[in-house]
Amino acid sequence: MSPTATSKVAALALCCGALSGCATGEGNQQLLGAGLGTALGCGLGYAIGGDKGCAVGGALGAAAGWGVVAQYQATQVRSAVQDQAIYGVTEPVAANKVQIRKGTATPSTVRPGSNVQIDTDYSLLMPTGTAAQGADVQESFSLKKDGKALTTSAPKTYHRPAGGWVATKTLPIPQNAEPGTYVVETKVQVGSSYDTDEAVFIVGS
Repeated sequence: MSPTATSKVAALALCCGALSGCATGEGNQQLLGAGLGTALGCGLGYAIGGDKGCAVGGALGAAAGWGVVAQYQATQVRSAVQDQAIYGVTEPVAANKVQIRKGTATPSTVRPGSNVQIDTDYSLLMPTGTAAQGADVQESFSLKKDGKALTTSAPKTYHRPAGGWVATKTLPIPQNAEPGTYVVETKVQVGSSYDTDEAVFIVGS
């Protein structure tokens, strides 16, 4: 690789690092989905091999698009009192506890190049008198196909008051995604209490 190409790769690496460092705000766009992976791959390919390298790098970037969450946000949808009324919690818990109520994928069938939205509805239960204080909750997910993990997110910690929450993440479907059934397993944890749930979607041809 020539010194010029080396400098281009170094600059691109710095750019990627800067983009990743900015992708941390809850409720904000974290990355630009598979398109960003394609663009960065194209840039890397161009630094190595010019226009032809751009095509190769772009394909590699798109292949890595499964590892990208385009958008994430979480919304409190029930207060602690409303949550208890809906789900019939009659006895107070002795320690912080999470329980996933349901996980859904919308739409259930998607095509390459589109997006799928994963919603995880869960309850954060806390001992009497501590609901307003909130607790640190960890959320993570794993995308699987045919029993094999395609990508797994690092756990992220958020401070939440007690009640019902819906965590929403949008996954871009790479243009070269293999048709078939995909499973998104979401894990929510507070202290030693955790729960998992699966949302299923199908990628059509």
